[in-house]
Amino acid sequence: MGEQSDHRWGDYYLFGGRKGKKSWTLELFHTANQMIPTFNELFDKEQAIERLLRFQDVIVQAPTGSGKTLAYILPVFTILWKKKKIWPENEIGAIIIVPSRELAKQVGAVCKLFADTLPLSMRIMIGGKKAKCNLKTVHSSNAAVIIATPGRLQSLISSNSDFKKALKALEILIIDEADRYTDSSFKASMTEILESLPKQRRTGLFSATQAKEMEEIVKFGLR
Repeated sequence: MGEQSDHRWGDYYLFGGRKGKKSWTLELFHTANQMIPTFNELFDKEQAIERLLRFQDVIVQAPTGSGKTLAYILPVFTILWKKKKIWPENEIGAIIIVPSRELAKQVGAVCKLFADTLPLSMRIMIGGKKAKCNLKTVHSSNAAVIIATPGRLQSLISSNSDFKKALKALEILIIDEADRYTDSSFKASMTEILESLPKQRRTGLFSATQAKEMEEIVKFGLR
């Protein structure tokens, strides 16, 4: 493993590691080795990860299967881990918004690799029969990262004042499949969500396409 920039993902690792020094990120990449070639090819050029780590907002258009999910999960856990090794139970550090329950579960499976390695936990918040939830449930294991569908997140914000207060600590917001939220069924939820989040945050919009209608989300969601 030769000398590389601190932000070359896949053959280097987070937190300024150096050759011969192990890190949790490198260990995770060994288990997810099949993701690395395409991931490096796309995101080394786009510099999406590096920009998020530098407190810049990003808009990323990337085809399905290109490593898009890993491109935002890496900075999410890096930012939170560097900020606080253990997050208080009354604070939420990151929110990842996805348009469907199925995608929430897929993203959650990738997040679990990191959550199981670090003392930073995550929770999947989706609708359905088991939708009842309060702040204690959300933070039962230091749930610094919340993965949620827009409708479920809006419901929590509007009905749970403690949950809304916990969002004041938010460091980073990720909106996956951002082109999907221009649909009228999502607009009301997204408007309330974005109005409830702190302005001083990093925001990443990730999408497979660059729909013209997405300009509305860009103007509202980015700083």
